[in-house]
Amino acid sequence: MKISENTFDVIVIGGGHAGIEAVLAAERMGCSTLLVTARYSRIGEMSCNPAIGGIAKGTLVREIDTLDGSMGKAADATRLHFRMLNRRKGPAVWGPRVQSDADAYALFQRNYLERKAIRILEDEVIALEGSTENPEGIKCRKNGVVLGRTIVMAVGTFLRGRLFRGQSEWRGGRIGDIASDNLEEDIRRRLFHVERFKTGTPARIVRTSVDTGELGIQESEETDFRFSTDRKDLPGNREVCYLTKTNRNTMIAAKEYMHLSPLLAGRIDGIGPRYCPSYEDKVVKFPEREQHNIYVEPMGYRSRIFYLNGLSSSLPAEAQEKMVRSLPGFEKAIISDYGYAVEYSYFHHTEIAPSLRLRRTHNVFVAGQMCGTSGYEEAAAQGLLAGANAAGIVKGAKQLTPSRGNSYMGVMIDDIVSKGTDEPYRLFSSRAENRLHIRQDNADRRLYEFGKSLGVLSEGKSLLLELNMKEAAEIETVLSESIIERCQAAIWCRRPGAEAERLAELIPTLSSFSRDRIFSVMLDEKYSGYIRRSMKRDESRRRASSVNLSSITSYMEIKEICWEAREVLEKAKPRTLAEAERIPGIRPTDLEGLLLHLAGKRSTWNSSIKKETDQ
Repeated sequence: MKISENTFDVIVIGGGHAGIEAVLAAERMGCSTLLVTARYSRIGEMSCNPAIGGIAKGTLVREIDTLDGSMGKAADATRLHFRMLNRRKGPAVWGPRVQSDADAYALFQRNYLERKAIRILEDEVIALEGSTENPEGIKCRKNGVVLGRTIVMAVGTFLRGRLFRGQSEWRGGRIGDIASDNLEEDIRRRLFHVERFKTGTPARIVRTSVDTGELGIQESEETDFRFSTDRKDLPGNREVCYLTKTNRNTMIAAKEYMHLSPLLAGRIDGIGPRYCPSYEDKVVKFPEREQHNIYVEPMGYRSRIFYLNGLSSSLPAEAQEKMVRSLPGFEKAIISDYGYAVEYSYFHHTEIAPSLRLRRTHNVFVAGQMCGTSGYEEAAAQGLLAGANAAGIVKGAKQLTPSRGNSYMGVMIDDIVSKGTDEPYRLFSSRAENRLHIRQDNADRRLYEFGKSLGVLSEGKSLLLELNMKEAAEIETVLSESIIERCQAAIWCRRPGAEAERLAELIPTLSSFSRDRIFSVMLDEKYSGYIRRSMKRDESRRRASSVNLSSITSYMEIKEICWEAREVLEKAKPRTLAEAERIPGIRPTDLEGLLLHLAGKRSTWNSSIKKETDQ
């Protein structure tokens, strides 16, 4: 593709999950866009597990879809296996998850970009062009300078990426791709604070070499659940996922080669994800535990390759062979691709504003693993917000961030920007204070107004969401006006075991509504008391957070807070209680101490004024 002399409104660097959502969001807002990627054929690739969703992550995908993103559509169109996780707990924390056909998913995303007429440049970005405060564009290896009014960097694990397996080390963001060394050098030269994280991937196994009769079976749930509210037909292809477990021999094989682990040998400085550790990490941290679940998942429909979810490793090839063949059913397994670790650079949270703009620039945004997060879903959500806010600069619109109390997207952004993370960040339902409200079933209603304000909704999506809102409102009216089994229907919904199917039988006027919508409104009623209390707490916290701290000249003299908090606050010098709350190490008791100190100071000041007046 030949680049003209025109300046693009938004340039997006990176064709992964974050980059796709960023460029599509900017396009929906009417901006001229350019997606720059090193290899067109790997746009939308699922570099690790070919799955979308999960606990909290599935809700995030529905939020992305509400803002008209493409991830939910791609997941629905290519799904092979579905499970609703966390069913043992209440529906507020259920997590929809699909196993996708990896090749079909990437193809869907590339075709979607083409249908939206997104311009794509196959090149390597080696630097930003112009000043740090207001770059004029990017510098590419083959095409030279490309001008852009705003830039979104979504480079993933490619920012000075290094791959490790045993004693081998080479450059790359993943197998078969180059690393963005030059771009990282430019970022460091501009004195941005970047640090290193680590992630990894397991071996891939030739399917026909596995005795699946020895494995546990995980059948797909039969359901018409969709991530996207754009109700398209679901694919008929189905796959079975399997389960096996490690054992003593697996542990012995790993320990035999542990001295060759690049992580334990100190050749990797970056911290790895706590909730998705390598197998050698498990052996070191849980030496008493021999059994760990390994989920055996196909890479596609009738794919010849299995993915071993839970056996990520950077040990040498011979170690991985012994570990794999120690698993039940894998005695004759053939490895098609060996696992490896990836170390990469990311921006420290102090560099990133809530809009995902780099604070020291006027027009550069970041998303995905460059922000310190892990996971396809987290990356896609950030990409969508970064792309929309970049387009907002072009349009002269206000920069927006979703509320923490109203979305998992808001929880994630607030966590990574205000608190930072000392390991690759992963979203969990436990991170959300208001999780009874921010459920997967009501994402379209929760974020509709935010999507309108952001300006990211297409006309078709906006009309569809309006229809959903209207339908939910009609159900709410019916519930408030109907009496069943001697009580108001809305109150009946709060009873244990209340079901949408039974409610539709008791109130015939509800029979025309979808059971999913009825169920969602029923949950609103079921959790209404808890949600109201949570909203009140959020409002109280918001009001208190606006308290001005500028009158405090020295935190070291405040007796109402602990000595450690005094030192941290004295160094940070927060301007408001909200800023103090976001400082790592500051506890709720410290915030209460600040309020007590201010109240006492105000009381002393008022007494002094009264005394002078009396005189």
